[in-house]
Amino acid sequence: MSKKKVKLLKKANAKNRARKKLAVRTYTGVFSSTRDGYGFITADDEYRDRFGADVFVPARHVKDAVTGDRVKFVTDLYNGKTEAHITDVISRGTVTFTGVYRYVNRREGNRLTVRHVVIPDDKKLCFDTLIPPKHLSDAHDGDKVLCEITSYPDTTNQIPAHGIILRSYGNAEELYPNVFAALDAAGVRTQFPQAVNELADSLAKRRVLVRDRLDLRGERIFTIDGANSKDMDDAISVKADGDGFVLGVHIADVSDYVTHNSALDEEAYLRGTSIYFADRVIPMLPQSLSNGACSLNPGVNRYALSAFISVDAHGEITGCRVEESVIRSAVRGVYSEVNDVIGKGTDSRFYKKYAPVLGDGGLDDILALYRALCEKSAKRHALQLESAEVGFEIGEDGEVTDAFIEERGVSERIIEQFMLAANEGVASLLKERGLPCVYRVHGSPDTEKLKALKAFADSIGVNSTALCGDVIDQAAIDRFLSEAKKAGKGEILSYMVLRCMMKAKYDPEAAPHFGLGAKCYCHFTSPIRRYPDLVVHRIIKTLLLHDNAGKDRQLRSYAYKAAERSNDCEDTATKLERDMDDLYMASFMQDKIGQKYDAVITGVTQYGFFARTAFGAEGFVRLGAVGTEYIAVVSMIRTADKTYRPGDAVKVSVSEVSLSGRRIDFNTV
Repeated sequence: MSKKKVKLLKKANAKNRARKKLAVRTYTGVFSSTRDGYGFITADDEYRDRFGADVFVPARHVKDAVTGDRVKFVTDLYNGKTEAHITDVISRGTVTFTGVYRYVNRREGNRLTVRHVVIPDDKKLCFDTLIPPKHLSDAHDGDKVLCEITSYPDTTNQIPAHGIILRSYGNAEELYPNVFAALDAAGVRTQFPQAVNELADSLAKRRVLVRDRLDLRGERIFTIDGANSKDMDDAISVKADGDGFVLGVHIADVSDYVTHNSALDEEAYLRGTSIYFADRVIPMLPQSLSNGACSLNPGVNRYALSAFISVDAHGEITGCRVEESVIRSAVRGVYSEVNDVIGKGTDSRFYKKYAPVLGDGGLDDILALYRALCEKSAKRHALQLESAEVGFEIGEDGEVTDAFIEERGVSERIIEQFMLAANEGVASLLKERGLPCVYRVHGSPDTEKLKALKAFADSIGVNSTALCGDVIDQAAIDRFLSEAKKAGKGEILSYMVLRCMMKAKYDPEAAPHFGLGAKCYCHFTSPIRRYPDLVVHRIIKTLLLHDNAGKDRQLRSYAYKAAERSNDCEDTATKLERDMDDLYMASFMQDKIGQKYDAVITGVTQYGFFARTAFGAEGFVRLGAVGTEYIAVVSMIRTADKTYRPGDAVKVSVSEVSLSGRRIDFNTV
């Protein structure tokens, strides 16, 4: 036998031994499918430590697993690459789902076959589910429904999924059936248990007593919120102090009503956050508290936790103390009205309303403090990355009458800066004292995404040398965005930088917040609508203000648990709010088929590109496969006569709108 044949034989034997070694070891993880049937397993630590990445599952080896299932799998080598074969489903991640019910007549030869199927909304559930006629629950063809899977599809043996319809919401191309279906699909708690409502109602009737609290009822304290806000949990006061300022941020003392381990607390823990979309809110707390006893309504006494943040002339925080207080908000401020007063002064038609809190130099102090805080943010290169927030006008009939990009004026930015200062001051105070906390942390940007961003910037002639270093800090990104702005590409590149950012999260361990340039940061200012803020309040009152050291260990453990739960709830709320934006926008665009709009490309794929109009409608333009080239490294599509890149202006017309799919399709004009 020749040396070459011996070498090839040894190589083949080694490959077979490797295959056998891999195949006999069973691993576990969570499966996620794609719309094409194949998928990936996010394996547990043991596998990831060994192989370093999620493992590919070809469609032929998915077996009866569906997205979200916890599975057992073995690995094999195919064409030199590792792939997973699912051997068993440990637990189901998807039991119910929402979709569209279809009554299908299909002729096969001389035989008419009738099928009842539900087509899932989630494209990762890449199968239709057959429904026996007795389990239709009065659903009509084209209805949005909630379906329960009774048997799962088996790709190996070509066996379809079966299920039952639990609920029909109504026509899938109408708005509110889709709203209610989205809420159910997200598992959102929309109703409070009777016992929770009764407890909240009884607590809301309590009289507010000053007792041993700091009495601030005579201070110049007021709120500024949106015109439609009802859950006002923060109020402000500002006083000049030598060359600096004392910023008072007075936050509703929700913890005085929602005590640890009470029925109210358990419900708030499960919800984690209030959810806002269009003209609706799903509150974390019952309305008797969120809009009533805990809301800092004007002219009434309210319990508060008041943070007094000392700020020097350059915006640096030099000290922070927190007190239990009683306040009485002097004015219920509205952003648009305060912006008018800032712009017009005594000539504003709203000046008389705000004179008690903005007169006699009050506005001057507020603006001076705001400028100082902005100076500090600029000095440490806090990122100014603003995504376009879409707003909707809803008619009396509940239909969407208008869509627009919400604009932020000076007063919105003032409140943002003041709340950032309070959150940073409180986090620093708890860290310095060695007390537990639920921190808000934000990691450095994804380096691979930044490399792709640099390649794209180079391709459109924007100076990207700031992104060349081994470590990309806030100053580097700030310099890059300045270059982008000079080149007239500031908006799209700011949007793309935002997509490179890591997701902020809650963590019981202190770590920097990259986007803000802060060494430590927490959420303290919204306990009516965020559970982590409520936890921070409890820690402050128990350990900082009342020095109950015996509860340190308990609260430290509680902070870990609350951070983990809050991250899960935030993920759910964020996805739901985005889905609702898409849904309401699709509803607004339903009657606009054929209408033309100016738009800007926001992203490209191998199939086409996304474009967004000036009022926030984002649709997909599908390009033909023939003669179309997708160049991923520079985010570009090239056709025979045109090139499409993010940031390019395009003219589009509305070609199709699917309310059920929350999808808008455009054509180029």
